[in-house]
Amino acid sequence: MKKLFTVLLLIFSGLTFGDGNNDWQKIDENIIKLNSLNSCQGCLLRNTNFVGADFNNASLSGADFISADLSNSNLYNADLEGSSLFGAEMNGSNLENANLFGSNLFAVNLSGANLKGANLIEADLSLANLSGANFAQANLTNANLRDAELSGATFDGAILCNTLMPWGVDNSSCQ
Repeated sequence: MKKLFTVLLLIFSGLTFGDGNNDWQKIDENIIKLNSLNSCQGCLLRNTNFVGADFNNASLSGADFISADLSNSNLYNADLEGSSLFGAEMNGSNLENANLFGSNLFAVNLSGANLKGANLIEADLSLANLSGANFAQANLTNANLRDAELSGATFDGAILCNTLMPWGVDNSSCQ
């Protein structure tokens, strides 16, 4: 019942859609798929409102969440693995990797989540629970992790440039 309510809320909440090409129809179909299967690999879900959604253990590798609002959502142990293909996305290439560019992930639960190689440029992860999350090779340029819980999180090979961490700005991998 909760998932049905979420689907209806998302469909009728005045979603902002991409630049045509029936994006709105594809997004509607993908929202229904995600809510039905708790899986939507490679799905177009940009500019959607998932505030407070429960995607515990969801399979979302390759999903396009550009500018989506996932604040206060539960993505515990979710798979959001993908490469940082910000340039490919902006050049209109076929996005095959998780893209959370500019997403609102304020106070989200991503504990235990796999974000290996995900594009998190300019994402707001402030007050998020990121304990045990895997950010290996993720792009966190200009991301906000202020007051986030990071115990056990891994950042091997992650791009941290102008990244606001709980201890201050991290520019350790600026080029």
